[in-house]
Amino acid sequence: MARIQTYYFISVFIILSSGCSSEQASDEKRASFEAYNLPSSIGTHNELTLFCDNNLWNDCGVEIIKNLADPIKGLPQNEPRFNLSRLPHNSVSKITKRSKSILSLQLIPDSSSITFKHNVWSHPQLVTQIIAPTADLLTKIFDLYSEEIIEKYELHDQEILKNRISSNSKTTIPSSLKELGIKHMLIPRAYNTTLNKSGFKILRADTKKSIQYIMAWSRPYLENNYNIESEIISEQNELMENNFKGFQEKSYLSLERKIPIDINYSNKNGVYIIEHRGLFRTELGFGGGPFVTFTYVDEKNNRRLSISSIVYAPSTKKRKMMLELEASLRSVELH
Repeated sequence: MARIQTYYFISVFIILSSGCSSEQASDEKRASFEAYNLPSSIGTHNELTLFCDNNLWNDCGVEIIKNLADPIKGLPQNEPRFNLSRLPHNSVSKITKRSKSILSLQLIPDSSSITFKHNVWSHPQLVTQIIAPTADLLTKIFDLYSEEIIEKYELHDQEILKNRISSNSKTTIPSSLKELGIKHMLIPRAYNTTLNKSGFKILRADTKKSIQYIMAWSRPYLENNYNIESEIISEQNELMENNFKGFQEKSYLSLERKIPIDINYSNKNGVYIIEHRGLFRTELGFGGGPFVTFTYVDEKNNRRLSISSIVYAPSTKKRKMMLELEASLRSVELH
């Protein structure tokens, strides 16, 4: 009996994975065509609405939370990947259906599937639906696709943020960043250049709750450099120590080395990107916060460009703020 169940489970996912890409492509075309007839979605980035009945939630809720509400690396306090809110299906209303990100979990006899749909009840919106005959199988489906689910919601949030930031961005990028070879970048209007050295720039923005910096620097790219990640960290630490003073006398900023810096990699239009996320602190003083650094490896022009967002926002949650700053860093296009 156990062998039959295992075979059935594998067969379900072969069917699901084989039809996923074509269905998704057609769904996105349909969604973009019909979007203009839909109301605007509600909610902000990193919010996720769950449609899940109480009995099912009691069986699989812990597994869902473990993945979706896992604390984000690189923040001074624990903040979840997504802020979750849950409703049973019989309590779903026209308003809650307009949430920008929805995950629907449902038990249906003799049915197993996962679907991703855009702009079902509002625009922009991403709805993921998982159905299965039992809570155990639904949990297995979620585990198998959890990384893809999270990635799709994060890309969805990034696109929403990109559109939101673009409406409040400078019409042209500062000349200081153009000198580093940046052709395009979404930068909020509040940022102004405060330091303009050859190969190194600092921009600053003051808000009611924070002080935010963008620091950018350029270095030659050497193909045989196998320690590029550690070099970027050392460069940023040296630049911060020499150019950022704390509020206390003789204090200065440096990277926090006691907490590991998270390193990831991505690619944009063929340009290799190294991502660093971590914390900074004030030496000989008080205060600190998160930073995120994107290094664009421009092999064509034998250079690499590092752009870092640094945030000082005491007593304030920083997840949404850092998402907005990351969206700005991801918008970079080089000459």
